[in-house]
Amino acid sequence: MFKSTKGLVISHMKQIKLLLISFIFLAPFAFAEKANDEPNIKLYTIDCGTLDVADIAVLSSTGEYDGQQLKMANPCFLIRHPQGDLLWETGHIDSLADNREGEVSGVWHSKRSTKLIEQLALLQVKPQDIEYLALSHVHPDHAGNANKFSYSTFIVNALEREYMFLAQTKTYFGAFYQELESAKTIVFNTEHDVFNDGSVIIHSMPGHTPGSSTLLVRLKESGNILLSGDLYIHARGRELNTMHQYNVDKKLTLTSRSKFEALAKREKAKVVIQHEHADFKRLPKFPHFLD
Repeated sequence: MFKSTKGLVISHMKQIKLLLISFIFLAPFAFAEKANDEPNIKLYTIDCGTLDVADIAVLSSTGEYDGQQLKMANPCFLIRHPQGDLLWETGHIDSLADNREGEVSGVWHSKRSTKLIEQLALLQVKPQDIEYLALSHVHPDHAGNANKFSYSTFIVNALEREYMFLAQTKTYFGAFYQELESAKTIVFNTEHDVFNDGSVIIHSMPGHTPGSSTLLVRLKESGNILLSGDLYIHARGRELNTMHQYNVDKKLTLTSRSKFEALAKREKAKVVIQHEHADFKRLPKFPHFLD
């Protein structure tokens, strides 16, 4: 009886040893397979124009910037995911590129040198190839070419969509995006996971407009990137927490900024202030990308 039990124990020990050897040998392949399951995402920064501001007094209600000038970037972003493409912002309307002098409205001088459609073509991408369109908010420097993407699925905060198609808002801005009213649409409230895998998430950050949003992109090599929309307009504005005078709800903007900063800290994200020219220059020049 004793010998039989001893033999059984030895047999079990041999089996365990074989299992351990198998685990040690196969584990790297298992982890490699898991790593390969992570989506291969590319983030392209597209030059969608500039804004030269003759007097940035409008970027504060307390006088810090009175009489100062500022050159602002105006990028769009293309996120390429195995499940499809997301275009974040559409920039100044492409026809502005036909006017070398640009357009002046008050202190704002808007220009663009290359059309969005032409830049996408460098990647052999046509507007109808874009699966998803999202805008941080409705203003024309962000929605200028939105009508060209009306066959994409439009992802929008519920309050922003309501605001976009109010009669008064349409009077001011509707010509740039009116085709989206009948587009296939996904409406969200607090956040939306675009590809249902946590890699690209739109976060509601209202205040600048009723349903303005920001975008979190989790990249394998470059880490997490957080795009600001117009929650902040320039880097100094973030540093001093000054308030752009064009906010529908300044108190709500401050609340959203607190949420944004907490999100950036939690995600260890690199913040890109979209209109900050220095942030734009640090990003890979199109058609190069972050991944």
